Amino acid sequence: MSELRQGDRIGGRYVLIERLGLGGMGEVWLAELQGAGAFRRRVVIKMLAPERRGDARIAGMLADEARLVGLLHHPGIVAAVDYLESEREGPIFVLEFVDGCSLRSALKIARRDNELMPEALAAHVGAQVARALHAAHTACDRDGHPLHLVHRDISPDNVLLSRGGGVYLGDFGVARARGSADVSEPAAGPKGKPGYMAPEQATGDPVGPQADVFSLGRVVAEAADVRCGHGLRKVLDKATAPTPRHRFQTAAELAAALARVCPPPPDPDGALSEWLHRVASEALHHRRTMPGAAPAVRSDAPPAGLPPAEVTPSRGGAAAQPLFAEVAPPRRRALKIVAAVGTLLALSVPAAWIVEASRSALASRGRAAGFHASTGGLRVSSRPAGAEVYVDGALRGTTPLTLELAAGQHSVRVGSPRLSRWRAADVQMHPGSSGRLDFDLTE
Repeated sequence: MSELRQGDRIGGRYVLIERLGLGGMGEVWLAELQGAGAFRRRVVIKMLAPERRGDARIAGMLADEARLVGLLHHPGIVAAVDYLESEREGPIFVLEFVDGCSLRSALKIARRDNELMPEALAAHVGAQVARALHAAHTACDRDGHPLHLVHRDISPDNVLLSRGGGVYLGDFGVARARGSADVSEPAAGPKGKPGYMAPEQATGDPVGPQADVFSLGRVVAEAADVRCGHGLRKVLDKATAPTPRHRFQTAAELAAALARVCPPPPDPDGALSEWLHRVASEALHHRRTMPGAAPAVRSDAPPAGLPPAEVTPSRGGAAAQPLFAEVAPPRRRALKIVAAVGTLLALSVPAAWIVEASRSALASRGRAAGFHASTGGLRVSSRPAGAEVYVDGALRGTTPLTLELAAGQHSVRVGSPRLSRWRAADVQMHPGSSGRLDFDLTE
């Protein structure tokens, strides 16, 4: 299967602009819908990874997501735009593009600068997502039969904030509903993100709307200040109660409770937009994203996201204490250390590659003129070992692995289906050069 490139036209009228994310099963692109005349509109396209095209099981997952999102009509849910199937690219799901950032990105940048989301805005974001969730939970199919939909992946990665202050819920890729196949990777465990899953979801038991209420409670707890008011604490304690019957029974009840204890500002969209531009403007200008979303800070994140830390910040280095049903806040110093280590890890792959390639290039200049190499060597390793290695969409083996690659640019993707964690890098091979890529899949 050929690798998709910037500028490719798929489905007849979608031109690829930039690949925004990729994982073991799929990849996400920012694209431009080109209609008749001068009509142009940016969209997000979700499709199978090259090596997965032809996999009926994975194609069924994407078709299920498109079917479900196509039945949802709510201003707070990232809208389905189109779904088509191509012989060359397989199933293609087209989504609304939200120009902004994920809640995860906004919080990450804000904390780096010792900023917090105001309590009223955190509650407002939670209430907006709760209303969107209630619409999904109560949605019906075309014949009027309830879908009994449960999102199962409510997390800051899938809460999207637009530049204008709009709040959206996205990524129904692991949603469960009547009629869905509910297929998954073998031995992948429960669907969802650790730290946000309800207890019954984490143990693989049947889940209902109360599981999404629990996850959203965790999300709001992460966004809110540790020293938020007693009223908000009480609401979030109920939302994240260990037993489903002790939580809010509907997302609409959670939305009403949040609005009651933390009334939103007179212009909530304007207030959220102002906060984003003042505190997290960097996230609004970065060109990486999740399905249907605007930029995310982490450029190596797979479309499904990585398991997040269940943390929330404290003011002035206050000592950690239980918060919102056992979500404990870390100290500012710990947050800064984690951010610094993450930055070094993100930079280590290209840096290691550039240094090694440069050394090889210099060495090659000193070789005899009769040496005419047409390939270069690439050593790929990972932690833990045994990760799958794909080069230009083709499986080449598992780590540690030494490859001979033709001169030119190559797309390398390394990951573990079991851990649902993937990393990617583009490398430029020169004749006779050698390089090394090291990937950390433990975080």
